[in-house]
Amino acid sequence: MLNIYKLLNKTELDTVESIVKEGKESVVLAGLTKEGRWVAVKVYRTLACDYKSMWKYLVLDPRLKGLKKSRWAVVALWARKEFKNLGIASSYGVSCPKPVAFQENVLVMGFIGKDGLPAPRLVDVEDIDWEKAYKKVVKNLEGLAKAGLVHGDLSGYNILFYKKPWLIDFSQSLPLRVPYARELLKRDIANINKFFSAKGVATLEEEKIYNKLVQIFEKRGRRIG
Repeated sequence: MLNIYKLLNKTELDTVESIVKEGKESVVLAGLTKEGRWVAVKVYRTLACDYKSMWKYLVLDPRLKGLKKSRWAVVALWARKEFKNLGIASSYGVSCPKPVAFQENVLVMGFIGKDGLPAPRLVDVEDIDWEKAYKKVVKNLEGLAKAGLVHGDLSGYNILFYKKPWLIDFSQSLPLRVPYARELLKRDIANINKFFSAKGVATLEEEKIYNKLVQIFEKRGRRIG
């Protein structure tokens, strides 16, 4: 509550309106800016988080220095990491929430939905053009490759659908230059293909997608992400 209060005082966040999603490790609230624009306020739970799993992803990330292995420090860094990853991904055209601000364990970002009503997860959507949605998701993977990032936990549960697919939950994302990130990329591709195959989509070969994404990253020739 104190961190939300600090954000209300020092950023464009004006009010917190309602709960959008409540999970084991975080709560997402709907808020309004002083200009009347909807934003999502993600509060990471300090005590209920998967501390060991979070620490593993933090240690693997070469961008992070001087890590402190305390629960509060890990959660605060987890929020800052998602803020950074969202900024990088969105700057490369990936459809994801744009980061607005963060305060320790609280992250403010763009709201995916309308009038405070959140967009549904892809797993909860029924009647859409699944082939078109699949192509959009693959295109977003290409955008992430250009940004030098791998999502690391992609599935139908962390993709929202509002006119098009939107990727969310970037805390665990790693630079693609990290060797372990290549394994996460393969898992992301397999998860997406499995999900869309069940919807009747003729998906691309996983190996071909993987090779193309790696080629896109290596062609950039830059240590980004």
